[in-house]
Amino acid sequence: MASSEILTETLHAVTGFKITELGKQKQAYESAKQSLLKNASNETDTRKRVQLLVDESEKLPGMSHLGRHPLHDLDDLRYFIEQARFDPSISEHALADYEKTVRNQLDAQTAKYDFAELYGELVKEWTSSNKAIGSDSAGEFVSLGREEMHAQRTTWEEYVFHAKETDAAVIKAYLDELFAKNPSKEVVNEFEGLRSRIKRFQEGWDNLSYFNEEVVAGCIRSILRSDVLADSKRSALGDFLGNRIVLNEIADVMNMRMATRSSFALDGPTVIEQRRQLNGRYRFYPDEDLLQMIFLQYIGLKWAVELKEALRMFTFADDVLKSPSQKLSKQALRRRQFFLNKSSALPEGSVAHQNDLTWRTTIFLDQLPNQMFEKRGAYGNEKPDDEEDDHRASPLKVAQELVQRIQAHLIIQKKLNKDTTVIRSDFKWFGPSIPHNSIFTVLEYFGVQEEWIDLFRKVLEAPITFKDDAPGSEPRIRKRGTPIGTPLASFFGEALLFCVDFAVNQRTDGAQLWRLHDDLWLWGEDESCSKGWDTLTEFSDVMGLDFNEEKTGSCQILAAESTEQGTTFTNLPSGDVVWGFLKLDAASGEFVINHEKVDIHIEELDLQLKACNSVFDFVLAWNLYGSRFFLKNMGKVAGSTTRQHVHALLETFQRVQARVFKASNGSVGQHLKRMVQDRLGVSDIPDGFLYYPTVLGGLGLQNPLIYVNLVGNSTVESSEKFMESFFKDEEKEYRSKKRFFEELSESNEGFAQPTAWDWSGDAVGQSGRAARGYPEPTGEWADLKDEPFMSFEEFVEHREVTSLHLGVHYTRLLADHVEHEIKVMSELSLSPGYRGVDGKPWTDYEKWVIQQYAKEMLARFGGLYVVEKGLLPAGLTKMLLQSRFTWQN
Repeated sequence: MASSEILTETLHAVTGFKITELGKQKQAYESAKQSLLKNASNETDTRKRVQLLVDESEKLPGMSHLGRHPLHDLDDLRYFIEQARFDPSISEHALADYEKTVRNQLDAQTAKYDFAELYGELVKEWTSSNKAIGSDSAGEFVSLGREEMHAQRTTWEEYVFHAKETDAAVIKAYLDELFAKNPSKEVVNEFEGLRSRIKRFQEGWDNLSYFNEEVVAGCIRSILRSDVLADSKRSALGDFLGNRIVLNEIADVMNMRMATRSSFALDGPTVIEQRRQLNGRYRFYPDEDLLQMIFLQYIGLKWAVELKEALRMFTFADDVLKSPSQKLSKQALRRRQFFLNKSSALPEGSVAHQNDLTWRTTIFLDQLPNQMFEKRGAYGNEKPDDEEDDHRASPLKVAQELVQRIQAHLIIQKKLNKDTTVIRSDFKWFGPSIPHNSIFTVLEYFGVQEEWIDLFRKVLEAPITFKDDAPGSEPRIRKRGTPIGTPLASFFGEALLFCVDFAVNQRTDGAQLWRLHDDLWLWGEDESCSKGWDTLTEFSDVMGLDFNEEKTGSCQILAAESTEQGTTFTNLPSGDVVWGFLKLDAASGEFVINHEKVDIHIEELDLQLKACNSVFDFVLAWNLYGSRFFLKNMGKVAGSTTRQHVHALLETFQRVQARVFKASNGSVGQHLKRMVQDRLGVSDIPDGFLYYPTVLGGLGLQNPLIYVNLVGNSTVESSEKFMESFFKDEEKEYRSKKRFFEELSESNEGFAQPTAWDWSGDAVGQSGRAARGYPEPTGEWADLKDEPFMSFEEFVEHREVTSLHLGVHYTRLLADHVEHEIKVMSELSLSPGYRGVDGKPWTDYEKWVIQQYAKEMLARFGGLYVVEKGLLPAGLTKMLLQSRFTWQN
């Protein structure tokens, strides 16, 4: 099912050679072993027999590691046996146990050879099946495709090859109202600064140093991190990275192209490859000339970084954004400053402050890079988790944390007796559907000059053919939409969608649109959400976009003590609020498993697994789909996750296996054992061989229930406990603040020790109130001089912006759960391989697996390694595992 033909053929040849050599080694070992056992059987003295077995065993072919047993090292045994010559305390029973240890190790080596052969045969089966799939015999089935494949291509073509005209004058008037004619002078002035910055960026473009060896390498690495390229071109780019001469030659060509960019032309038609994603959608990836791709990668990254910084400087300038804290009146703020001191009136760390900080640093323009050659994981669910040296979290992880943030917010609001509305939507076929006129009008409004718009127009209006079309098919011109997975696509999309980010904030007096690409979330009070949805609708009409009805919906979570029937705002979208395999339940206010969606993917998982032509393909398909995809789409286990939800996750994975593996007692492991036995005739396979990491010679089959169990026991029975704790802290804080204020007001401290200095260096006295941050009850504060301390009701008003304690509990609701630490068996810690392989320590998941099957594996193989390194084509296998997995049709 997957991978580059050259790599497959190489792996096939290497595996065949190793299997042949392995057979010779095994035959030599078994012959020498049987000879040794025969000689030993002729020795009647137990001690001498053990001595013979120990002395001769290491001379056997391939037995250099016999002494590496976690309980009995051979060197130790030699000393014990020598001691037995004179020491009567060494009993016959002890000597028999030593003999059993050596014989077990001899048998363990036989098992290692047996499973090394099995592993090799599985790799051969894998590469052979990939050859067959790449052959002409399989082409007819692939070209026919599935019904939804053809349906989605038809829809894609209806968008891409048919222009949608939008009115540039209407768009400009819309943007004027937002920016140039905004009632706020700060917005108008800062927006002029934004345009000036973009103008200077273009004027200074030719003063920059463009391409050199490092820049070309950076462009290539960023392309390789995306999911755009086919495997053959990924391999070619990888080869470029290893050749400095090639990189410098490419840099020369790129600099020549940049110097003549005004006459830029595409290098022929763009070939589109249609690929199925695990979520059921087909994506349409451009397959371009590599040099052209590097050139446009650089331009796209440069513009994307500049746009993000320019929009940041504009948006986060003083008094440009409206803030939720504005709901606190000036008089209410004055009173808090007077009674609680100025610094604690609007504390950093409040819920509002945390949300604002996260929105600014994580959500705002998330698709645009913070720097050239930023390292970041892709969104696709088939990708591994974030790498250690990534500059920021992957889009998928950000989305998971956003869902958890909404869940935490709902828990708090419900206990604070407040209704909350949640809206979720995205745009229908956003990438392919964006009208080009809308893109160019927005870019021109922001100050992008005609020279660049002309180049961008050439990129967007590319001639297109399909990879699967008949030879000689006429290319058609793209008239709508952007090419997927490129920095320029992100640049175009984020420039457009920034406008709706800003519009929602302005029209709702401070609400934030939590947008990740075109995935839209809005939550808060009913009226604010109603205005926000009207703003989104207006934007989509002006820009020529449509909402995706399948992912558009709203949900009102009523307060715990509410007797209302729900919102009176009729403009809110109907439909469920969903993400991945989660659905927001209005009654409980919690995200629950969406079993209808799960069932659809159970059927698809079953189809994909049945289509696997080899055991390794089955393992890959299960790991990517049955484990990773299901795990990532059922959200993240965080502080707000209840034990009940964890049980629901475990039951879901149990149901997945029960449905797919009915004939194997609902067990993927039992099904895999049956596959191996049916295909290769090998039975009596230990479970550890299935689940152990491939670096230890296992098949690396993943168990998603372990991932859930690692964190499941640390969850709470009910998330309401967090709020119960908060209410106690809040009451305690109120009493403390009140007592302190009253004591401060009653005291006659007069002037404290000098705490400040005037311009001449003389000490200036400061009263006790002022020294503690409290305003003096004089001047502008005189009206509050005789006021009693604020009531508890006033103290707790607007908690989201005023309460540090609520912010602390909010943080706990958002926090990741610490994974359970596996306690290591003392004998296991001595086993070779336990500390990790290639200098990398084991993950908590891997430690769980190793520990769970350790006894069985130690008894069978004499250590953790199922197969010793060097006996298998491990390096090439790893390369093949990293290539793209092609899902069945």
